[in-house]
Amino acid sequence: MHIDEIYNSLRGKTLVIPDLRPLYGRWASGVNPDYERLAEVVNEDIDKRIGDEKARQKCKAIDLAFLASAMYPRAEWEQLKTMGLFTVALFVLDDAIDKEIDPKVQDYASDYTAASDLRRDCIAFMRRELKLDSQPYADAETPKEFGTFASVASILLKADPFQTQIPILARDLEEFIEASGPEQQFRLAGTIPTAEDYWSWRHGVGAVFAYATLHQYVANTRLPADLAWSPEVMTMRVEASFQPCLCNDLFSLKKEMREGTVTNMIPILLSDTEKTLESAVTNVVDQLHSSAERFDAAVASLRNKGKAYDHNMQEGLERFIETFETFQTACHNFYIRSKRFGIMDYKQQDGSFLVPL
Repeated sequence: MHIDEIYNSLRGKTLVIPDLRPLYGRWASGVNPDYERLAEVVNEDIDKRIGDEKARQKCKAIDLAFLASAMYPRAEWEQLKTMGLFTVALFVLDDAIDKEIDPKVQDYASDYTAASDLRRDCIAFMRRELKLDSQPYADAETPKEFGTFASVASILLKADPFQTQIPILARDLEEFIEASGPEQQFRLAGTIPTAEDYWSWRHGVGAVFAYATLHQYVANTRLPADLAWSPEVMTMRVEASFQPCLCNDLFSLKKEMREGTVTNMIPILLSDTEKTLESAVTNVVDQLHSSAERFDAAVASLRNKGKAYDHNMQEGLERFIETFETFQTACHNFYIRSKRFGIMDYKQQDGSFLVPL
């Protein structure tokens, strides 16, 4: 089924998003006190990376500094600055490919071959900047769409390698970059993916695994491998990715209808099943609650494992766990607050949203 068929059937309807604060209220949240300081750094970097004035102001309006500051409200300045620039690097690259297609403009969004070349160059550039490869791309030109990553890599290479886990980070970033390929193929064809197709790339394009790999760095802690890379943490990584993916699909539906995006669980459910818009939303919300329960169960088990270690290690473990919690609450707050989705005008007194489609 073509995406336009589903979106045309939704026009004129009202998307009802229930109040999700009870779900996210279980976890830590906040905004880093260095938010405004970070905003200056982020906006200065955006000025360097994006030449088109309209695109530059649009990127600034997203307020990526708020997102990073809400993700890590208790991070120290160096870690916060790193993650702010990291966020800019990922968003600018993603938006160069995954954006509304203008038939009058030849760009990465409309040209799969050119985008594939960009993906290849960005992976080579990323590995070069992380000092994992020196040839044959040592003299390759820096992809301007991913140029901010050079600053990020420079900081991470000076940090504790036990905390930054560079080889694992590179693997996660490669997955993020490559995942936009199958997503772009579906978008150019205009066909709706199955739920299985969706999840085959959705965790990748969300980039949450790359963030999670840096959570020891953000929390400034060093955990033994049987804690930091335990089965419980692997579950936490998946659920901390699952949450923002589906939460995003609720709050971005109006925007994605306008842009013709195929990576959204709502149209997938409507095409795969006999669901109505209301029952599709209920399905997604139920999935969010189930994911939260799986996350909390993993955290409880991880804390129990942590009891075998001394007080200082348990404190470090708590800081580490909190980065996963605040990451998820930040995404929810960002989706509501950001002009990227334009959702605040539809907020009701009870915390729900009535969004005209």
